[in-house]
Amino acid sequence: VFGSHLCYRFRRLSSLPDEKKEYLKNGPDLQDFVSGDLSDKSAWADYKENLKRQKGERNSKILVECLTPDFRGDLRAVEKVALSGLDVFAHNVETVPELQRQVRDPRASFAQSVRVLKHAKNVQPRLVSKTSLMLGLGETDEQVYSTLKALREADVDCLTLGQYMQPTRRHLKVEEYITPAKFKHWEKVGEELGFHYTASGPLVRSSYKAGEFFLKNLVTKRKTTVESDKSTSLA
Repeated sequence: VFGSHLCYRFRRLSSLPDEKKEYLKNGPDLQDFVSGDLSDKSAWADYKENLKRQKGERNSKILVECLTPDFRGDLRAVEKVALSGLDVFAHNVETVPELQRQVRDPRASFAQSVRVLKHAKNVQPRLVSKTSLMLGLGETDEQVYSTLKALREADVDCLTLGQYMQPTRRHLKVEEYITPAKFKHWEKVGEELGFHYTASGPLVRSSYKAGEFFLKNLVTKRKTTVESDKSTSLA
């Protein structure tokens, strides 16, 4: 990640070699976008410029997924991002509620993350919401199920589940290596609970690429539905 707001794919096209420009112009339709702390005006202006560049300089039809923090519960910040023009609002709850204190920053919580995901869709109904969990931190099956159920009740659209891996010795140890069969089980549970898309596997991460085609179609369908509802209400 270069800076706090964008991934390396998002540099200006003019600064890239010709073969890179060609790849970006004809590459995936869904691009990942990372927001940082947008509390000051300069950071917000930088974010808006980067987002505008992706939708304008590259391809007006491109779809943008933004991975956000919880903004410490500041719903006004959530609104700014949700209304900024992105298509997929992603915020990761990371783990089950019972392990939040051990795994995440003490200022974060499962309830706060759920509020962020819900509020984004409340202010922009056409958004597709997405979250991710790491498994293997010591959670139980009952805790995972209740977490997925709570996320779906919060109207979260898409879910990814992957294996937690210890980055360094200073980080939490892996408590369990989840079997492929168990990951397949959670994928089926996600479908049964009503998630529009569930990716579950040892190597799955929040930016899992296999779901891009599905997400693209879901975003397009949702935009069409919202526009149709508006036309009906004005008729």
